[in-house]
Amino acid sequence: MEPPVLERLKAIDDLPTLPSVALEVLSLAHRPDVTIQLVAECIHRDPPLAAKVLRMANSSFYRRGDRQVETLHRAILFLGLAEIINITTSLSVFSALTSRRAVEVSIREQFWDHSVATGLMARHVDKKLQMRSLGREFVAGLLHDVGKIILDQYFHEEFMAAYNLSREQDRPMYETEMATCGTNHMEVGYYIARKWNLPPYLQDVILWHHKPSRAAFPDMAAVVSVADHMARAAQFSCGADTMPFVLADQDAWAVLKERGVDVNGLDVERMTFEMEAIGHQVKEYIETVMNPEEGGRRDG
Repeated sequence: MEPPVLERLKAIDDLPTLPSVALEVLSLAHRPDVTIQLVAECIHRDPPLAAKVLRMANSSFYRRGDRQVETLHRAILFLGLAEIINITTSLSVFSALTSRRAVEVSIREQFWDHSVATGLMARHVDKKLQMRSLGREFVAGLLHDVGKIILDQYFHEEFMAAYNLSREQDRPMYETEMATCGTNHMEVGYYIARKWNLPPYLQDVILWHHKPSRAAFPDMAAVVSVADHMARAAQFSCGADTMPFVLADQDAWAVLKERGVDVNGLDVERMTFEMEAIGHQVKEYIETVMNPEEGGRRDG
């Protein structure tokens, strides 16, 4: 009998890693003394990454007007520290987790669509609720389901069995993952987040985005959980998690209410409509990250 998936995962030597520069940039974001110069110098230590960040800052997704941004320092002034941190993280994560195997391409594209939609929606929700998460909500949304891509890449048969079971039985993926893998994408993602030494709030959101009331950072986990639901409602789902839901019945909603956030002022119907615009942004963002040299163009 084979050991459980999580134990087998821990024995794998070639798990994807994030560049040390990306991890340092994420950690700099929490320092009270962080400066534009510090962030620029950090990114410059990885010249290929620095070049991609600068090209992305000049892409059609970010660029305003005809003026070219020629240095990282000016890019940070132009876009802000939070956005440069988001760009650096996105480029690093996409690079680390991109697969060329045909069997994974479709699911990988679903994963990125859902992850970016959740990040953009988290930003939208954060702004509407005046949570002031300073851009951290985007990174949390982008990475919340990272465990799914690890399961798909290293345990494809078990993951696909969970995917199909979810579709057949109308059950959440994290439940059917437990049935087929003996673990779920939250636990796997948490393991990877710890291995990558991601900031505690990201580890926490990855582990508890389906149950924010148990999180150490419940506000952030709840914002990402709401964004996750909204992204799926707009047909940006990673796998078979497409069941209907009532947002006011979700754990995240209760968490936000308990913490004094005015969720009643959140116009869910209007936000669902606004997801159409975010849908366009998702495609453009992914195309830009995948090919910052050309301003973005997804193959196929």
